Amino acid sequence: MKTKILFAVIMSCMVTACKKTYTCSCTNPGGVFKTYEIKDTKKKAEQKCSDYSKEYQTIPFSETGCSLN
Repeated sequence: MKTKILFAVIMSCMVTACKKTYTCSCTNPGGVFKTYEIKDTKKKAEQKCSDYSKEYQTIPFSETGCSLN
């Protein structure tokens, strides 16, 4: 019984430890114009930041983009 509880505690710690707060910074030639805080796994945070970047890519040859810091 103690082993099962210990295992459950360790697994829950591992799952929550993978989620961090990442900062997605959106920049253009003038500098940073928007930042987003994303609390998730790194892979999901990168995807969300990429999605934010796509929002600003409506103009052809746009020099605006977003990346994780």
